Amino acid sequence: MVKASELAVLTVKGTDFQDWESVSVKHQLREMPAYSCRFTCSEGSPLSKHLVKLQIMPGDPCTVTLAGQLAFTGKVTTRQVFADARRHHIEIQCANNLQMAISSVISKTGEWKNKEPEQIIRDVLKPLKINLKIEGGALPKFKIPRYSATPGESVHDFIDVLTRHLGVKNSPVGISHTSDPQGNFVILTGAVGGSDSLIEGQNMMEGREVIYDPLQAGGVPSPNQGPGNDQQHGTKVASEPFKAEPFETYGQKYPPSVVVPEIPYFHKDLLEGRVMGESGWLKESYVTVYGTVYGWLKPSGGLWNRGQWVTVQSPMLVMNGIPLILKSATFSQDNSTGTRTVLELVNTKALGEGTPRPNQ
Repeated sequence: MVKASELAVLTVKGTDFQDWESVSVKHQLREMPAYSCRFTCSEGSPLSKHLVKLQIMPGDPCTVTLAGQLAFTGKVTTRQVFADARRHHIEIQCANNLQMAISSVISKTGEWKNKEPEQIIRDVLKPLKINLKIEGGALPKFKIPRYSATPGESVHDFIDVLTRHLGVKNSPVGISHTSDPQGNFVILTGAVGGSDSLIEGQNMMEGREVIYDPLQAGGVPSPNQGPGNDQQHGTKVASEPFKAEPFETYGQKYPPSVVVPEIPYFHKDLLEGRVMGESGWLKESYVTVYGTVYGWLKPSGGLWNRGQWVTVQSPMLVMNGIPLILKSATFSQDNSTGTRTVLELVNTKALGEGTPRPNQ
């Protein structure tokens, strides 16, 4: 009898399927698809007795619950079946919001005038019938004089370019794209979900820390050139480059890395947001900590939440005791490793001082 805390259920068009041979569900920031899952069964597993019922096809709507918690809402993307004289094997893969990556922006004019970023994003998501949800704060409220879509540009790329220029001050995650268990398109502007701890010798089964020298960038400057018109042109629409604070690790400063602007800088917040966002991502990837825990539920209750604070306590780690941001959580289950979650944690301020703490 499977314990309720270790039960994974894939529901396809109202029919529940469980007793899978292996299960993997992944939640992540800044990746497409943000939420995905994979299920397998083969000859000898309980589900193999009902192969006829497993006629699951790409495009079928589905949900996934883990330990009774909704973990995924999306569609089946891939069905693979292998059969020979000795065995049968079925693999089902699912993802959400993939239409954003393959659908072009639909607009009569292809441009938006004097609109706030949130208004623009909601407008391009509407034809896809995808809801926008903002967590961790709010998007900037300034209006952009004009923002245009390149013909044939995907909805995802359109939104990605725009949000790269929206800085949120003192945010440990910058502007991050993701999803949620209900299948909404989510933009994070700050940390979410409180804080939990991984402690060596207690709830952390495995730990790994990766620190590398990316040969990246101290100042991260960006040139600034706004669009000209008959009244304003030349030096009147240019300004000094904006530069982020130097990226310093172990006392060594890297040479600057220029950020090339993707859109005209109508507003100084667009320039500063793009530079600060790029600088933050460079610092974030300098240190990555992977922690493996048993089960799918965090100590404070519920599934581990992308974008939340996690503190790892392990004397062997440089990031010992420093709060990190959960970039991805992979919930898995199989016959050899059991039920576990692999947490990918990233730092927000490299190794410098001033790393923000929860509730600061």
